[in-house]
Amino acid sequence: MARFAHWIKIGVAAAGVLVLVIFLIPLFLATVYKEKVIQAIRDEFASHSEQRLADFDVNFSLLRHFPHLSIQLDNISIHDHQGAKPLEIVGINQAHLVIGTTDFFREIRTVREIFLKGVRYHQWVDSTGHKTGFAWKSESRSDTTHMHSVTIPEIRIEDATVVIENAYKKNAFALTIRQADLTGHLNHPTLQLQGRLNGSIDFIRNRKLTLFRGQPFSATVQYAYNPTTKTGTFSQTQLRVNGAPVQLVGTHQKLAEGSFLNLGLSGVQPAHDFLKALLPDSLKRYAGDTALKGNVAFRFRMRGRTGAMVRAHNDIHFQLQAQNYRWPKTPVVFQTVQVKGNWNNGAAHSRETARLTLQQFRVQSGEDTLVLRGTLTNFVSPVADATIQGKLSLLQLAQLMNWPGDSLYRGTAAIDLAVRSPLLYANVAQPAPEEPYWSGQLQIRDGCLLFPKSAGRCTALKADIQFLPENNRLRIQEVVGKLDGRSFNLNGEVTNLLRYVLGGSQEIHPVRTQLAAHWQELDFSKPAVSTSPKPAPKKVPSSTDSLLAGLLFGTEYSATIRIDRIRLPSREDLSDMSFVVHKKGELVRVPQLLCKTTLGGSIAGLGHFQLNPDGIQEPYAALRLAYDRLDLQRLVSLLAGLNSMQATYRRPVSPKRKTGLSDYRFDLEVKARKLDYQTLKGNDFGLKTVIKDETAQLERLTMNAFGGRLGSHGLMKLGDPKGFPTTLNVTLQRMDLYQLFRAAEEMNLDVLKGENIRGTVDCSMTLRTDLNNDFLPEVDKITAYTKASIRAMELIDVQPIQQALRFLPKAKTGHIYFEDVDAQFLLHQNRILMPDLNLTSNLSYLHLNGDYTLNKKAAFLVEISLTDLLFGNNKRRIRQIQDADSTRMNKGLTNHLLLHRDLGKYRMKLFGRRDFETHKQSLRDEWQTELNRHKIDTTFVR
Repeated sequence: MARFAHWIKIGVAAAGVLVLVIFLIPLFLATVYKEKVIQAIRDEFASHSEQRLADFDVNFSLLRHFPHLSIQLDNISIHDHQGAKPLEIVGINQAHLVIGTTDFFREIRTVREIFLKGVRYHQWVDSTGHKTGFAWKSESRSDTTHMHSVTIPEIRIEDATVVIENAYKKNAFALTIRQADLTGHLNHPTLQLQGRLNGSIDFIRNRKLTLFRGQPFSATVQYAYNPTTKTGTFSQTQLRVNGAPVQLVGTHQKLAEGSFLNLGLSGVQPAHDFLKALLPDSLKRYAGDTALKGNVAFRFRMRGRTGAMVRAHNDIHFQLQAQNYRWPKTPVVFQTVQVKGNWNNGAAHSRETARLTLQQFRVQSGEDTLVLRGTLTNFVSPVADATIQGKLSLLQLAQLMNWPGDSLYRGTAAIDLAVRSPLLYANVAQPAPEEPYWSGQLQIRDGCLLFPKSAGRCTALKADIQFLPENNRLRIQEVVGKLDGRSFNLNGEVTNLLRYVLGGSQEIHPVRTQLAAHWQELDFSKPAVSTSPKPAPKKVPSSTDSLLAGLLFGTEYSATIRIDRIRLPSREDLSDMSFVVHKKGELVRVPQLLCKTTLGGSIAGLGHFQLNPDGIQEPYAALRLAYDRLDLQRLVSLLAGLNSMQATYRRPVSPKRKTGLSDYRFDLEVKARKLDYQTLKGNDFGLKTVIKDETAQLERLTMNAFGGRLGSHGLMKLGDPKGFPTTLNVTLQRMDLYQLFRAAEEMNLDVLKGENIRGTVDCSMTLRTDLNNDFLPEVDKITAYTKASIRAMELIDVQPIQQALRFLPKAKTGHIYFEDVDAQFLLHQNRILMPDLNLTSNLSYLHLNGDYTLNKKAAFLVEISLTDLLFGNNKRRIRQIQDADSTRMNKGLTNHLLLHRDLGKYRMKLFGRRDFETHKQSLRDEWQTELNRHKIDTTFVR
C-alpha cells in the first residue's frame, strides 16, 4: 500500500512538471524569442525586398497541437510605397505553422502543418508599363551542406484571392480559392507541392472579352519550384471547369526582366458554356442554348518571354463537334456542326501579327450543307480571307439570313464564293488599305415564293448571281420566274456592295445599283384582304440587313422596268408600261413613265418618293392621259384603281410613327377628243385632278356638250367600300334644252321629252351624290341646287299643260313661247322644289311655286290671269316675246290655282287667296329649311 502511494506521488509530480513545461515553454518562447522571431523575419524580408512589411503579431502554443509547437502570425501585410498612396500587394490575415518541438535539434525538420487564412495578392501594371507587385530577391547558394530538408504533411489555404491587372496590355485576371489542401516537401533547392483546391475564376479579361465570369473550378495540383534556377514546373495538374477536365503542364522561369513561360492547357469544354464564355456580350446569342449538344476540344500553348510590356507567343488549336445547334433568333437547327481552327499571335506576339485560321467550319441539316474556310489576320487592321461553298434550301437560307417573309421560300441555292477584304466596322481604328475582293457565284434553282394571298405564287425561279472582283460588283444575271403564272426576268449590277456590307461609308464608297426588269403581268385587280397580323418577334440585326440595305437604300440606284400588263380593279388595265427609276440618297425619281390603257388611251408621266428604312414615304406621280374616245365611267374606275394600288402597299412604320401616313399624291391630266358618259356625249374633253388622302380633288373638268360648254370642279371620295361620295360645282353655258332633255329622256327620267322643248340655258349647280359600282350617280341619292337663266324657251305639245288648260284651244296651248327667265331649283330624294318662279308666256304672266316628285306626284301653286288666258292676243304676244326690244306685259289681275298631278293626270282647281298664301309661305319655309339642312351656298357662281 505504501509502495502504491509512492508511485502516485511520482505520477503527480511528473504531471505537474509536464503542465509546468506546457505553460512555461510558450511563455519562455514568447518572452525570449518573440521579438527575435519578429526581428528575424523583418531582417530576412528586408534583405530580399525594398517593400514595406507592416507590423504583425507572433504567438506560440503547445496546447493547440500538443506535443507539437504552434506558431501563429497575425495580420501580415506587404505594401508598395512608390505610388501616390500605399498599395497592399500581399496580405494574410492569419498564418499558422505547426513544428515538432525536437526539430530544433535535428538536421531534418518537419513542419507538421501550415494554415493560411484570408490571403490577398494584387499585382498592377499601369498604362505606361510600370509594374507594381511583389518583388523578392532570392539568393543563389552553391553550398547546400547546411540546408535542411523540410516535409510539410498538411498545407491548408482558405479564402485566398489573386488579382492581376495590366492596363498596358489591357488584360486582367482574378481568382478566388475557397479552400486548398496540399502537402509539401522542401528538399533543397526544390520545393514540391501537391494536393487539391477549389474556388472560382472571377474573370479572365482582355481588350474585348470577359471569360469564365464567376465560373467555379476544382483542381488537382502537382507543382515543383527550384529557387536556384527560379523555375516552377506543373506536372499531372488537372482543373475541372464547366464539369469537364482541363490539363495544365509546363514551366515558368523568372528572369531579370519578366519571366519565360512554356505552359500548355488542353482539354474539352461543353460547347454552349465554352462559347458563352468565349464570345463578347454582343455575340453571346451565337452560343446557342443549353440544348446544344457537343464539346470543344482545345490545346493552348504559351511559350516565350513575358512581362509588363511583353507578350509570350500564344497558340490555340480548337475543334468543335456539336449537334442540334439552333441559330439564334431563327427556326434554323443544324443537325451537325464541325469547327476546326487555330489562333496565334504571330512572330511579334502582338495583335498586328495575330492570325485566326479556320481549317473548316461545316454545318449540315439534312441535305443542306455549308462549308467555310479562311483566315483573319492583323487584329488592329483586320483582313478576312475566306471561301464559302455549299448548297442550301432557300427556306434555310432565308431563315438563316433573316430575309423578310423568310417562311415563304422554296427551292435550292448553291454558293461558291471567295472573299478577301479588310473589316471596316466603326470600331476598327486603322482599317487596312486593301480594297475588298470577292469572286464566285450564287445559283438559285426551282425557286418558289409563297406570298400570303392565294394568287401570289412565284414559281420556276431561276437566278445566276455573279460576284466580280472589279469594284466588288454583284451581277444579277437572268433572274427568271413566274409570278401567279406570269413570267418575269431581272438583270443588273450592284457596285461597292461588299465594302458597304463590311461597314464602309456610303459617303466615300456609295453603293450603285443598275437594274433592268421585265414583267409579263402584275395583278392588282383583287382587293387586298385585311387581316390582323400576328405580333412578330423582334428582329435581330444581321449582316444580311446591311446587304438588303445596300440594295434598297444605297445612295445611287438606276433601273429600267417594263411591264406588259397591269391588271387593275377597274374595267381598264394598263399595258406596255415602261419607266426609268433613279435614286440618290433617299430621293427616288421616276423621270419618265410611258404606258397605254387597254381601252385606247396613252399615259405619260413622272414621279418621285422618299425611300428610307421606314419604307416608302411621300410618293408623288404626275400623269397625262390622252384618248381619242373616252368613256368617263372607265376613267373614274381607273382613278379608283390607282388609289386602291397605293392602298395595297403597307409601309413599315418606325417606333416614332405609331400610324401610317396618307402622304401620297397623284396629279392627273386627261384629254379626249370625244367623251361618253352614259347619255352624256361630248367632245374636246379636259380634266385635271389630284388624288390624295383617299380623295380625288377635281380641279377642272371642261367639255363641249348639248350644244354648249360644261365646266366643273369638286371632289370624290375613293376609299369608301359602300360607294363613291361625290360633290361637284357645275356650270353650263348655252346648253341646248332640246339636247339636254333628250339625254334625260334616255335616262328614263319623268321630265319633258326633248321634242317638247326648245331654247338654251346657262346655269350654276352644286351637286352631291354617290356613284355606284358602275360609277354612275344614284338618282335617289342626288342633292342638287341649281341657279339657271333660261333663254328663248318654247314648249311644244306638252300634254300636262294641254290637260290642265283643256278649256283653251290647242292652237294656244300646243306651242307656248316664254320670255327669258331666272330660276332656282332644289333636287333631293327625287323631289324638285321650285320657289317663286316668274314666267311670262304668250298665254299669260305666270307666278309658280311648287314641288315635283319624279314619276310620282306634283303640286304647283299658280298665280295667273284667267282673263289673259281666255282673251289675250296670242299672235301679238308671241311677237313681243320674240322681239327683244319690245315692251313686256304687265302683271294684271291674277287668279290663284292649284295644279296637281295624281295617277298620271294633271288637274287644276281654284284656290282661295288666304289658303293660297298659307300654302305658298309653307313652301317657302320648306325651301329655306332644306337649303339650311344641306348647307347649300346659294351664292355659288361659276
